[in-house]
Amino acid sequence: MIVAALIAFCATAVLPLILGRVPVGHGMRANIAAAAATPVLLGVVALLALAADPATGRLEVFVHVLTVVTAVTGGTLLVRGALLLGGIEPWQLDSPPPAPGGADNAPPDPTPLRGGRVIGYLERIAVVAALGLRWPEAIAIVLAVKGLGRYPELRESGAAEQFIIGTLASVLWAAAAAGTGYLLLQ
Repeated sequence: MIVAALIAFCATAVLPLILGRVPVGHGMRANIAAAAATPVLLGVVALLALAADPATGRLEVFVHVLTVVTAVTGGTLLVRGALLLGGIEPWQLDSPPPAPGGADNAPPDPTPLRGGRVIGYLERIAVVAALGLRWPEAIAIVLAVKGLGRYPELRESGAAEQFIIGTLASVLWAAAAAGTGYLLLQ
């Protein structure tokens, strides 16, 4: 049973990489469906983990690595889906595109919270590490550092909503991935 759980856990880590390539033009439904498939698969892994023997030895190390990879890869897709459900298009630009044939060929400004994807990766790694080390208080430190770092940007239009929705979806996903990894080890 542990082998089936690990195969499903691998699929949970890889599925967001495949489904995350849903093109922007395919609309909100396709992106939300892709985002919903990932937690469903993680739930299957958790159910399999409950029925499986604990991972030991090299499998234990594999579970730790796979937990971090799953948290990072799945979080991006889930955050995108949560933002779409919240009425925020992750690809939406703040300023209109430059006029055709205009003298200014500079690209439009990026979304209000630049670097959000990479910050999300680091945030999810920190959350999984905090829970894996049985120091959940560290999550508050991570969120405080992120909030302080983003504070000047949160006054921009739509930035606060994007920050709150993205952060909560990201942290909840990382905690779910960490919990599933924990079940595989117990």
